[in-house]
Amino acid sequence: MSKVIHIDPEAPSAEAINLAASVLRDGGIVIFPTETVYGIGAAATSCIGPQEIVDIKMRPASKPLPWLVETEDALDTYGVDVPAYAHRLAQHFWPGALTLVVFASDRVGKDFRDSRGTVALRCPDNEVVQELIRASGGPIITTSANTSGKHAPGSFDELEDRLVAAADLTLDGGETRHGMASTVVDCTGPEPMIVRDGAIPADEIASVASAE
Repeated sequence: MSKVIHIDPEAPSAEAINLAASVLRDGGIVIFPTETVYGIGAAATSCIGPQEIVDIKMRPASKPLPWLVETEDALDTYGVDVPAYAHRLAQHFWPGALTLVVFASDRVGKDFRDSRGTVALRCPDNEVVQELIRASGGPIITTSANTSGKHAPGSFDELEDRLVAAADLTLDGGETRHGMASTVVDCTGPEPMIVRDGAIPADEIASVASAE
């Protein structure tokens, strides 16, 4: 079984963050808590690409992995032709439990895009992940830490032993704040489309997106 470290999700120790960031920079896989559910991820710049995580999760290869990013600026760094309403959503809900799907820029490798050329971005409202992004030097590719089709874990105790064993490091932060996945919004058209219901209600998404 991989190494498990207990952390304070509100004030993670520098030692734990530095160790996890080192694993990510070296191309390793880390399981960590976010404010939504536990994620399993790797550095977007690492040499392994998404395939190892896809294999561990048993996730369809046609579903690319979302990217966890630090700020709203990432929309224009890793996205192109991003509509104004997507920026409004990011300004209102980021950091938070909202994933925005946009057309990917050249900064996003083909292995990380779907068949339409999109990438999913989220800026998490979680100190552990924010510090990991900064310490590892860039975005983290991630997906919920569960076998595809099974319940996404809202606490460390819900993690499958199989996934913990497959990861190089697991950060145990107890229970997550929401215990449910982020809301996913497709921002590639003239209006936002809810792809997955989640922690942020659809009516709030529509209200913010339509505001001028």
